[in-house]
Amino acid sequence: MIDEGFVQRLSKEIPNFTDFNNRLLHNHIRHLQNRIHLLLSATAKDRYLQFIAMYPDILLRVPQSMIASYLGITPESLSRVRKEISQNNN
Repeated sequence: MIDEGFVQRLSKEIPNFTDFNNRLLHNHIRHLQNRIHLLLSATAKDRYLQFIAMYPDILLRVPQSMIASYLGITPESLSRVRKEISQNNN
């Protein structure tokens, strides 16, 4: 966790730090808003497809149960979605 005093010192010492930090925060907020929107309105299949578009290399490194949790679905539902996608691609 970054101390508030540290951020203030950086803002005083580095002229462009405040603008950079604000852009970073705004990008993070946009990402969180998109994630919330997907969790509330998208189907499990759409969430999974968006996930693999954003993080294509992570599928081999992270357990399916963690991916399912991130997507807000059960591991069984993720398995069904993956099966459906693989059948549609054949």
